[in-house]
Amino acid sequence: MKVKNKNSLYFNFYSGVSGDMLIGSLIDLGVELSALKEILGKIDDRLSFKIKNVKRGVNNCTLIEPEFPKELNKIFNWNELTNFGNFFKDEKFVHQNFNETIELLKKSEENVHNEVDTKPHELGNFDTVFDIVCFYKSLEYLGIENLYHSGIPFSQGEIEIDHGTVSSLAPVTLDLIKNLRIPIYTTKKNPNFEMCTPTGISLLKNFNQNDVAEGVISKIGYGAGTKDFKGSSNSVSVNLLSSNSDFKLLNIIETNIDDMSPEFIPFVFEKILELGANDAWAQNILMKKGRPAYKISVLCEKKLNDKVTDLFKKETSTFGVRILDIKREAFDRIIETISTKYGEINLKIKLDSGEIIGAYPEYEDCKNLSKVHNIPLKVIFDEAINQFNNLPR
Repeated sequence: MKVKNKNSLYFNFYSGVSGDMLIGSLIDLGVELSALKEILGKIDDRLSFKIKNVKRGVNNCTLIEPEFPKELNKIFNWNELTNFGNFFKDEKFVHQNFNETIELLKKSEENVHNEVDTKPHELGNFDTVFDIVCFYKSLEYLGIENLYHSGIPFSQGEIEIDHGTVSSLAPVTLDLIKNLRIPIYTTKKNPNFEMCTPTGISLLKNFNQNDVAEGVISKIGYGAGTKDFKGSSNSVSVNLLSSNSDFKLLNIIETNIDDMSPEFIPFVFEKILELGANDAWAQNILMKKGRPAYKISVLCEKKLNDKVTDLFKKETSTFGVRILDIKREAFDRIIETISTKYGEINLKIKLDSGEIIGAYPEYEDCKNLSKVHNIPLKVIFDEAINQFNNLPR
């Protein structure tokens, strides 16, 4: 298995963002309709949609129009919305992101109304479920690893919603933009129109905010909004970025600590790795006034920055962190399982142009077998390497 940086997507939100615009652009990029129909069928096999090719400005765009059975044309409460995720529990990526997005929307509604268990209002429409499911299934289909986007247009004017008259960026949308730390820019385009919807904004939760997208554009897709404005292209574009590089953009988050017991560090590492960080380590250092200290470092994807920083704030004595942009290259490797007289052990095998240049047994496998057989760990390691070296090539 060659470890390479996967494709990235860059969305340009020159006319705002909504769920249907995002999905339309991904379909235009190459998502197979059968993949979306299959997962929607797990909810109700009568669920369908129409695909139209439309003009928005000078752009040829894909417009998706959902078609729901009458039983789904109603306002659902938060529990009912969440329960739709039970229909595709076997779709791990979609299921996890569906639940997280519903919870994100619910939290913003509660923030805006300053009360717990508020009603979802317009978000209770089945459109919300449809958009979330189709968006994440599309990302999974395309095998996307990195997501980037332009700033969000902050339009002028007012719109009418269930609560009455509000700014064209509804309160829930603004709360999501604030919490996700999404950059904005002001515009006079399409006043008195909701250019950015709460669902559209919530789907940006996994995007790399404020990052520079790198790569070569290999394909472009356009997704249309329902309305067609004169003098404005109500659409989004998505650019598929490919790279021949094995480098992956990551962050190192680090801090120096000289006033905390080192006994706490393994616990901090455990919680950091549970968040999904790639690695964590500590180094002995000498501070400027001669005090011994530890430099604690975490390697992670940019989307984890806020969570890791918050963990440092709460679980350590530090008063700040440094965040460094880095490129990491992962060398080619495969994982191979070998049988030994002590049990099965996974080996990480390093390759160069397909040739094996090194192998190392997985520590946890060896540790567990060492405990089971009550023999030194080194014996297990040596046995694994010997068995590997004796395998026919």
